[in-house]
Amino acid sequence: MTFPVKTAAIYAAFAILWISLSDTAVQLLFADDSTHIQPYMGWAFVFFSSLLILILLSRELHKRNAEQARSTASSQQLTRLSQAVSQSPVSIIITDTQGNIEYVNQAFERISGFSRDEAIGKNPRILRSNKTPAATYTSLWKTLSDGEPWEGELLNQRKDRSLYWVQAGISAVRDDKGDITHFVSIQEDISLRKAQEHEIKHQANYDALTELPNRFLAMDRMGQAINAAIRHDQTVVVMFIDLDNFKQINDNHGQDSGDQMIAMAASRIQQAIRQTDTAARFGGDEFMVILNDLESSDDASRVAEKVLSKLAAPYKIDDKNLSITASIGMAIFPSDGQDPYELLRNADAAMFGAKDDGGNRYAFHSEAINKSSAKRMAVEKQLRLALANNELHLHYQPIVDIKSGKITAVEALLRWDNPELGSISPAQFVPLAEATGLILPIGDWVIRTALTQIKSWHDAGLTDLKLSINISPRHFGSPDLSRTISQTLEQLGLPGELLELEITESLLLRNQEDTLKALQKLRKLGIRIALDDFGAGISSLTHLKDFPFDSLKINRSFMHAILDQPQDQALIKATLAMTQGLGIDTVAKGIETQEQLEFLSQQGLSRIQGHLYSAALPAQEFEGYYAQHGPR
Repeated sequence: MTFPVKTAAIYAAFAILWISLSDTAVQLLFADDSTHIQPYMGWAFVFFSSLLILILLSRELHKRNAEQARSTASSQQLTRLSQAVSQSPVSIIITDTQGNIEYVNQAFERISGFSRDEAIGKNPRILRSNKTPAATYTSLWKTLSDGEPWEGELLNQRKDRSLYWVQAGISAVRDDKGDITHFVSIQEDISLRKAQEHEIKHQANYDALTELPNRFLAMDRMGQAINAAIRHDQTVVVMFIDLDNFKQINDNHGQDSGDQMIAMAASRIQQAIRQTDTAARFGGDEFMVILNDLESSDDASRVAEKVLSKLAAPYKIDDKNLSITASIGMAIFPSDGQDPYELLRNADAAMFGAKDDGGNRYAFHSEAINKSSAKRMAVEKQLRLALANNELHLHYQPIVDIKSGKITAVEALLRWDNPELGSISPAQFVPLAEATGLILPIGDWVIRTALTQIKSWHDAGLTDLKLSINISPRHFGSPDLSRTISQTLEQLGLPGELLELEITESLLLRNQEDTLKALQKLRKLGIRIALDDFGAGISSLTHLKDFPFDSLKINRSFMHAILDQPQDQALIKATLAMTQGLGIDTVAKGIETQEQLEFLSQQGLSRIQGHLYSAALPAQEFEGYYAQHGPR
């Protein structure tokens, strides 16, 4: 009922009641004479009817004001909601029940590249990249059909066909009856997050320098290859590759050149294998290859030969042609191991077998190699404990002046006696110490121990005795070497002049500029420098004039046949002529006979050491020897 009709009805009812009841009420109240009250009855009717109309109008006005206020608030709310939807940073898509787009917001246009006009009336399939698994869409529609909202990740495609990831949520919109009228999809662009996740995953599984799988991913793939081989009755070959003498590349040409060579080597290994195989960088200069489904070991041999050939080709790095070879060890599943770790261990052992045979070759796992590897690992394990367990000690071999026959110096020689392994040759454990880095603490111990011993001998009156110590290439390259020596000399109150450091010629083949600086730094401390084992390898007399050597020690290999080999005699004579001209003292090692001594004496040799005089002796025994044969 509208307000005017409602008001008229109330007024008519009021008027009828007033007319009907007012006269009766007056007669009852004023029975004697009611005529004088009649005018007032008219005025009362006007008053009360006006009041009634006022009340009705006021109520209606209040009601309309309230409805208007509610309408205004609702309108403002809808406006704000519309603005929020339109300006939302996430894509909002509204479709009908058939999947036809009825509304998209600004974010949808910005992210997808489709305009509003291009999207309206279309199906959201315009965003499909065909990269999202079909199972995802199956799950989506099943969830929505069950009346439940769906959430998940979709890989969409923009108008320009570029891909982007979204975190999507899709819900049904229902009317008052509960029937679905629309679907609303809210999609947040998570491409940056997915890219970051991918990068983190990539970094965790791939080597940054070579882009090859790292050891963790490689071990996982090896496990997968073994499982596949079990299912299909196939073989798997694990190939462990180690570059030969790679440290010399870093030492001679710098870390950057070494990194370039590693990256190039990785590429060459990949070129030598099939796409179905896996090449991985295991660490440092070590690589691993997983060969799947090979018919025989001959196939593995052909791959290994191809890898060796490619790796041995020259590397063009910074306008320099560098070369390197590799050693390869191989283990076959299932005969050489049942799990990834056993296969890798046996392939590693085979690699060391190839390296021990000279490198630049491959070897298959065998029981003999396995035993050799086990022995090597046992030695390494015990070597790591040798210092702490006081198993290392020094022997001292006298160096004798030929003319006077006096002992002028001693060479400190490292020895190792282990309770389990017995006496281990330096030829066996020193290279192992070099490879593992243990040579650094061991070398420092040798320096401190030998200098402490010479201090004790000086205090006992052996003041003319000087000390010679071998320094390994890796120890020489340590920036702490000169500091360790200078501090020890200072603590003991010893002059640097009594110490001679022996280095091998291989050290000179590295970064010559850095080597020269290090030698000059040691010379400033008063320390003498000797070139050790001259003639043991490819020797060059030019090194004698290019580097600040005080003495040269001729390798013992020359001494065995020096009386019978004219070539060796000629080389000795030429060496002595040059060293004498340069003012370099010369020492011959390994002198065992009087005939050798007489020949060298005739050539003007200064000093010798060898069993003709004495073997290397423990400190206490040397003291007794010195008491008998030392200066009087």
